[in-house]
Amino acid sequence: MAAEFELGDYILVQDGRTFEIFHRSSSESIRYHVAFLGVDVEPRGDEFRVRLGARHGDDQILGGVRLSMDPERFARFREFMALAIAARDRTGTP
Repeated sequence: MAAEFELGDYILVQDGRTFEIFHRSSSESIRYHVAFLGVDVEPRGDEFRVRLGARHGDDQILGGVRLSMDPERFARFREFMALAIAARDRTGTP
């Protein structure tokens, strides 16, 4: 079953091993296999800046989107991302 996380004009969907980013003003989404997804988080004052995109090496993220969220929303985001991490780390049938 798919899980969703909504933030402003974005809806993030994690469905099995597929992670998809939808934006209200775009007719196309951005899709990643969870094995290729990279996430970078930087605390900035009262908010968290998050970048989601294609992981390149150990410390670089290409493409994707940049999001800002308050601590409460970030806590829910972390719970949502735990599903993608579990799907990435799962072995067996995709």
